[in-house]
Amino acid sequence: MRRDDVSPRLRQIGRDFQSRVRGFFENLPGLDATPLELLQATLDHLELKVQPAGRGHRVFPYDRIAVRIAQPGADAIALQAIFDRLEARLRDRLQELRCEAPESIVISVTVMEATGDEPQPLLAVECFSEPGARPAREPDTDCQSLKVTVVKGQCVEPEYVFEEPMIAIGRLSEATDAFGHIRVNHVAFLDVRDGVNETVGRAHARLQFDSSSGQYHVFNEGSSNPTSIVRAGRTIRVAPRDPRGVRVLSGDQLQLGRATLRLTIG
Repeated sequence: MRRDDVSPRLRQIGRDFQSRVRGFFENLPGLDATPLELLQATLDHLELKVQPAGRGHRVFPYDRIAVRIAQPGADAIALQAIFDRLEARLRDRLQELRCEAPESIVISVTVMEATGDEPQPLLAVECFSEPGARPAREPDTDCQSLKVTVVKGQCVEPEYVFEEPMIAIGRLSEATDAFGHIRVNHVAFLDVRDGVNETVGRAHARLQFDSSSGQYHVFNEGSSNPTSIVRAGRTIRVAPRDPRGVRVLSGDQLQLGRATLRLTIG
C-alpha cells in the first residue's frame, strides 16, 4: 500500500466502526432474536471493547469472554452451533480494524430459557483477562495526574483527582447498560432536575490515557446531548462513538450537555 493511501484507509475504518456501533445502539436484539442476530449483537458489543493505542493502532486487551443468553423458548442447540463461530468472527472483526488481540481467547457460552420469576437481560457479555496473563499490549499505568473540577452542574464531589488510565463520566454513580452490566462513573453527576444535570447522560463520556503519546483523550459515548471541548474560546465538537477520541489539554473545559468540567493535567 502506498504511503498516501494509508490515511484515507484509516479514516474509512473509523467510519465503518462508528457505523456498526451506531447500529448496535439503534437495533438492540429483541426477545425473538435469531441465533445469528444474537451473535451479531455480541460481536458489536465486543467491538465496543476495542481500545485506542495511539498512531492509528487499537488493542483488544481481553483473553476471556463469557456470554450468557436468557431467551424465552431458547433453542440451545442452534445457539451453541452459531456461537461456536464467535472467536473466528471476532478475529475477523479485529483484523479489519487493525486491532491487536491476544494469541488465545477463551470463550464460554451459557444458554438458559428465561422465566418470569426473575427477569434477566436477554444477552450478557463479560470480558476479562486471566490474572497474570500477558495481554497483546501491556497497559501503561504510569498516567499523568488529572484534576477534574466541576464548573457547572452538581456532582458527588466538587473536585476529583485521578491517576488512572480511564475515567468514566455520567449521571449517577452507577448506571446499567442494555446488557444489564453496571457502569461505575468516576465523575458522577447527581440525578436532579436543575436545567443542567439532566442534560448529562448516564454513560456520557470517558477520559482515557494514551500511553504512546502520554496524553489524555476524551470519548463521547453516544449521549443524546453533545460533548465538546472549549479551548481558548474555541469549541471543539467530540463526535459520538469516534474510536479515536479527541486530545485534551490542561486548562480545557469539557462540556457535557449544559454541564461543564475544567481539566488540569500534571
